[in-house]
Amino acid sequence: MLRILYLVLLAYTFAACGGNESSTTAENHEGHEHHDHDHAGHDHDHDHDHAGHDHNHDHDQPEGDGIHYGAEITPEGGVALSEVLSKVKNEEGATELDLGEGNTVKAVATKVEGEVSEVCKKAGCWLKLATEDGQEIFITTNHEFFVPVDIVGKIVVVDGQAYKSVTTVDELRHYAEDEGQSAEEIAKITEPITEYKLLAKGLVIKS
Repeated sequence: MLRILYLVLLAYTFAACGGNESSTTAENHEGHEHHDHDHAGHDHDHDHDHAGHDHNHDHDQPEGDGIHYGAEITPEGGVALSEVLSKVKNEEGATELDLGEGNTVKAVATKVEGEVSEVCKKAGCWLKLATEDGQEIFITTNHEFFVPVDIVGKIVVVDGQAYKSVTTVDELRHYAEDEGQSAEEIAKITEPITEYKLLAKGLVIKS
């Protein structure tokens, strides 16, 4: 009788140990599945970052046919840079142009023709036209379109709104202060800077 009781107790003890082992294995397995969940989240973040990178890369590429960029325009009616600057100075046919943030200027709707002297090398979002005697206009696309970065020396026609931009002495001194210039350097700033700019809607490469 005692022998039978001993065997029953031994079998019970073995069953209890086996149950605990199964329980422990289940817990470990559940933890492993949780780890897999984290891995899936990691993959999702990686895919998201990659998609964002591709989107930005595509956005910064020139969107044109190799000749036309932005709104499609023709080269006919392009005006020499010197003539455009004269019109802007005299506000000939000028209208109000809202540049945002309360900044309104007198602008002349025009097509300017000239040689590209400089282009934004990062994305082609701005360029400059210049003449041999030093006249210059800064052209911005406002990131509405991009031009090739290798068009320096090309003759282009740009359609848009040309205007005069004046940076006051106070503004220039403020910028110099932000740049960490000394008090002596800042004190030397006594004249405003006048620039001529054009907000472009389209560009065509003429030659």
